[in-house]
Amino acid sequence: MSDGWFFRYIKSKNTKSMRYKRELADKICGHSMKYVTVASGDRGDVVIGKDCTCRVADGYFTVTDGNGVLIYKASMDNVKLFELMSLDGAVISGDDEISGGPKEITAHYSYYR
Repeated sequence: MSDGWFFRYIKSKNTKSMRYKRELADKICGHSMKYVTVASGDRGDVVIGKDCTCRVADGYFTVTDGNGVLIYKASMDNVKLFELMSLDGAVISGDDEISGGPKEITAHYSYYR
């Protein structure tokens, strides 16, 4: 099947498809992030950025902190995106080009009513 006009109105359910990744990346980037954490074995979660923003451009998923420092950059082909069950954040994992290896971060959304 092709992505015709009809399929634009139906959400993709295949978590490995590029269409699903683009839709979820757009949803994640639509939220403002309170902070971003990374798991650190014995210390638990460590905050690596506050007031973060994310962006999808040129085939990369990037996360920058409030000061404009790039803290995460991964190719959209290799990144895995999942929202938390509470819908208060998202888990982003993949090969980070900044640290040079696999990295899994958790983005926590700001709560607005």
